[in-house]
Amino acid sequence: MFNSISDWFSDIKEEMNGLAQQQREAELDLLILMMYADRNIDDNENSNIAKQSNSLRWENKEYHVSLYIDKTVAKVRNIITDKEKLSLFIEDISTRLDDKETKDSAFVSVEKFMEIDFDISEKERELLATIKEIFA
Repeated sequence: MFNSISDWFSDIKEEMNGLAQQQREAELDLLILMMYADRNIDDNENSNIAKQSNSLRWENKEYHVSLYIDKTVAKVRNIITDKEKLSLFIEDISTRLDDKETKDSAFVSVEKFMEIDFDISEKERELLATIKEIFA
């Protein structure tokens, strides 16, 4: 069990840095999606994710990691309540994660992330179930 976002990032950073850039981006997309699952996010979480993400290896020349996160946050805010667009977004994440092992690892990581606040909402549970189904 992790007590903070920093603890969680410390645990997964090495694994994420071992992935291809598109897979790291997909994992960040998944993390941000889950952050917004309950439609309740505070600015401290956003800034902590941005701060911790700066420790990731980043090869995207178009977007610095913080700009990439901002872009993903805007996208997630626009699709979170639209089931069809949400499914397409998760399918895209699944495609970029590429293989079953990476998908399984990303799913376990995001499950652990959801446990940080000790309170997984029904909306978060539903989204986790949808992700699990699409990743399968």
